[in-house]
Amino acid sequence: MSRTKKLAALASTAAAAALTVAVTATPAMAWTPGEFTATLNGKMIIDAGIPAECTGSTLSGTIDADGNLTITAASVSGCGVTVTPNNLPWSGSLDGGVASLNGFSMSAIGCTYGGNLTGSFTGTDLPVSATFANQTVNKTDGWLCPGSATVTATYDFAAA
Repeated sequence: MSRTKKLAALASTAAAAALTVAVTATPAMAWTPGEFTATLNGKMIIDAGIPAECTGSTLSGTIDADGNLTITAASVSGCGVTVTPNNLPWSGSLDGGVASLNGFSMSAIGCTYGGNLTGSFTGTDLPVSATFANQTVNKTDGWLCPGSATVTATYDFAAA
C-alpha cells in the first residue's frame, strides 16, 4: 500500500473511532426543568363497580431534568359526584416512554382509592400526552366500598 493510501486509511480509522466515542458519550436527552400543568384530554373513567366519567381534571407541579415529577396540586370535576384528590404531593416520572404517578389517591362517596398509575407517552420534552389505561388502585379507606377500582385517563403535559 502506498504511503498516501496508508495515511488515508489511518485518518479514516481515527475519524471512525472519534465518531464512535462521541456517539457513545452523548448524554441522554434531558427534560427542560420547571413547572408543568397536565390537563385531562377526554374523560377520566373511575370504575369501582359503577363507572364514573369525569370531564375535567388538572395536575400541576414540577419536572426535573431527569423527567421526575412532583405533583403539588390536582383537581377533578364533572364526575356527577365530588371527587377529591388526597395525600399530595404525589411523585412520578416521564422516562423512556413510561409515565408513572406514584402515591395517587382520590376519594368519592366515602370511599378512598390509591396506588401507583403506569402508562405510556411519546416525546422527549414537554408538551407530551400520557395515557393511563385501566390502572387498578386499591381501596385504602371506606366502608362497604369495593376492594379496588380502575382508572383510565389521558393527560396533556405542558410547561406552565
